[in-house]
Amino acid sequence: MKKQSSRGLLVRAYAVNISAKLLEQHGDTVKLVIGRKRGVYVLSKDGKPYYIGLASKLPSRLSHHLKDRHAGNWDRFNFYAIRSKKYTKDVESILIRVAQPEGNRQRGGFGKDKNLRRTLRKEIIESIRADFNAA
Repeated sequence: MKKQSSRGLLVRAYAVNISAKLLEQHGDTVKLVIGRKRGVYVLSKDGKPYYIGLASKLPSRLSHHLKDRHAGNWDRFNFYAIRSKKYTKDVESILIRVAQPEGNRQRGGFGKDKNLRRTLRKEIIESIRADFNAA
């Protein structure tokens, strides 16, 4: 029996590099194709991420961004439908932390208990001390 690929298990559908003008002019078609898919979207301006968000109903969320504080600050969008709702917020947080888009006020959170920076720092200090004491 052929082994099934694990590729594509997180992302169920996607649309990339779609213009804001297309959304304005053909919003009904965008709504028909994308439907009520939930996921993460990236608004970009001149190829650079401007804002990253999540949506349970993408077409209405994007239409809202054509009129809210983000209006005029983006010219294209990407959308990634996430298969399981429980991963959507984590995917959004990762993208925000990596891209650091200027339009996001929040920086994406995972909870303080999951940050390994303090543990890593402590282990490095202990290793340096052990090396120093051995010398």
